[in-house]
Amino acid sequence: MRGVGVLIVLVGLTGPAFAQNPAAGDPAIDATKLGVDLSRIQRGLRLAETREKASVDGLRLDVSIQVYGQAPRIEVLKGIDLFNGGVPGTAPSHRQMIEFWTPPIYRSPGLPISALAFWAANQVWQKSKKTQCEEEIANYRALVMQGVNVSAPRCTQ
Repeated sequence: MRGVGVLIVLVGLTGPAFAQNPAAGDPAIDATKLGVDLSRIQRGLRLAETREKASVDGLRLDVSIQVYGQAPRIEVLKGIDLFNGGVPGTAPSHRQMIEFWTPPIYRSPGLPISALAFWAANQVWQKSKKTQCEEEIANYRALVMQGVNVSAPRCTQ
């Protein structure tokens, strides 16, 4: 009885699909993309038919429930940045090979970067102070040559 009911439902569901005219502008439905496995349905029908034949007692209820859900998405490249940096598991870069083969004592710079920056800033400051003093002396000489009474510059070279 159950097999007949399942067969009627299947015929009822597939009937409208065969009745459609594909030339009328409706796209044909590809059954492989629907997620239906025909062999699985046929196996289920055979099992239901054998169970129905085996149970002669009408009072025994044999119910099986199959729950189907959507499979979770498989994220293959989750957490991997393909645009910035190397891909995990690939060959090392040239810089990584240099760091691997060179002992740490030879990798450190000879002069700390902060000391180099301080030295460069000090040189620029000294140069600007010297240039400013030379300008003051030149202005003083020019004013003295014109006969203007001015005080001497405070800077010294």
